[in-house]
Amino acid sequence: MAKSPYKQRRPGTLKAAVHELIVACGGLERAAEIARVRKAQLFRYTDDSDDNADCHMPADIVAALERYCDLPLVTEWLAAEHGSALLPLALSPSEETIPQDVAEIAEHASKLFHEFARASTDGTIDAAEAARMLAAGDDMIREYMHLRPALTSRITRG
Repeated sequence: MAKSPYKQRRPGTLKAAVHELIVACGGLERAAEIARVRKAQLFRYTDDSDDNADCHMPADIVAALERYCDLPLVTEWLAAEHGSALLPLALSPSEETIPQDVAEIAEHASKLFHEFARASTDGTIDAAEAARMLAAGDDMIREYMHLRPALTSRITRG
């Protein structure tokens, strides 16, 4: 019986993230064309059986596949595994937008503080409140990372 690249995997595992990445690239055939390995090896990277439990996709292949499909699926899994979040950033330093960037950071910070104040009135933060706070905080971080290169460029040019 042939092994199926679409077998069930334990959700939330590295093997599942690698499988999602291969599917996002168009499946084993297309991923093999992009990567430097054969389909059988790609299957082993996704197979969570005892035989392949220690067989993991190398970082350069992950990078090539994520670049191809423009989805950092494995990188997001790795970040979450370490208690971090991967946030897409728009990094185009533009000094003209500094005042607007600062205003948007303040707006997102204000929303975060508002959500926290509203959530803490009953002494607990429920899942919906936590989700709103996370969204506001992530927006604030994204906006800051948009501002940062413009500020850094002022320092580096003297």
